Amino acid sequence: MRGSKVKAVLLFLALPAAGPLNAQDTLDRGAGFFLTGGLDNAIAFFSGAIKDNPKDSRAKEILGYCLVIKGKDALREGRYAEARAALKDAEDFFPQNRDLKMLELLAEMDANAPTPGVEVSTGALTTTAETNAVFDCLFGDGPCAKGGRYLVHIVQPGETMAEIAIKYYNDMTKWETIWAANPQISNPHRLEKGQKLLIPQP
Repeated sequence: MRGSKVKAVLLFLALPAAGPLNAQDTLDRGAGFFLTGGLDNAIAFFSGAIKDNPKDSRAKEILGYCLVIKGKDALREGRYAEARAALKDAEDFFPQNRDLKMLELLAEMDANAPTPGVEVSTGALTTTAETNAVFDCLFGDGPCAKGGRYLVHIVQPGETMAEIAIKYYNDMTKWETIWAANPQISNPHRLEKGQKLLIPQP
């Protein structure tokens, strides 16, 4: 099942993006890192995406799941300090998840007083649920995928916000939606060639 899901996701990445040719999903590169096993690169990417756009709930959820995966992997492999740090960071994204606190405490106990005879349940350290949740956020149609999907638009010479709004929404009055998502633009009537704009997707 997981193999077919990965194949479907890789096929999805190979397909051309819908919409204007100079637009792409803001999280495409992070998806590539995650799919190729570059978990640290994925974490760095999604952290940067949140700095660029603190409203991106999708990137926040994906980052949280990536941190849980990193923490569980580290705990399973005996890297307790790394496990504790990743799980503590994950708590910021999932404050109601008691299991994270428990795993974090186990990492701390094992680091301070190792008990080789008492192993953590393998089931508690599996990352299938988190991996599937990341797939759903990136490629699914559930609440996470819909909660913060943005495209990146690169401004062409002479383009206006109204023209860009027509291109993405078929409605020139939606230029204010684009401006609201791009606080770095001080004057929406003076765009410069090459500027990158986040385009919120419905």
